Amino acid sequence: MPMVICVFVLLIYFSYYMYGRCILSQDCYILAFRASRATLEYKDDPAGFVEYKAADQAGKKYFGTSKPSFTGSLSGKDFYVKGNIDVKHGAMGTYFLKPQDGWDVEATLKARKREYTKHIRLFTRLRDLGKSVLESD
Repeated sequence: MPMVICVFVLLIYFSYYMYGRCILSQDCYILAFRASRATLEYKDDPAGFVEYKAADQAGKKYFGTSKPSFTGSLSGKDFYVKGNIDVKHGAMGTYFLKPQDGWDVEATLKARKREYTKHIRLFTRLRDLGKSVLESD
């Protein structure tokens, strides 16, 4: 019976870890995407945008972990956001599978800055040219 309880506790514990990892990845991508679309006030400063919006994006959905920290950077047309949380539970004490110092979870995601109106206009123009070429034959 103790082994069955231990397995259930481990499943719950690993579920918290996966939840934190998924939420961190999601928040990193959302911040990167929003930084790529922020064209007025934070034109080429994704770090400033990420700092300003990180607390709102993180909210209160991280439980069982430390408060997330986000950093943003720009490389060409790519916006990178790196997030980091620490999972340091006292659950399972010093038993066989639990790391002594917990887990450090890190996620880095990127979003590319695109000019969607120019992109759409280009394909619309190419489609119109293709139609005119096909109709002239």
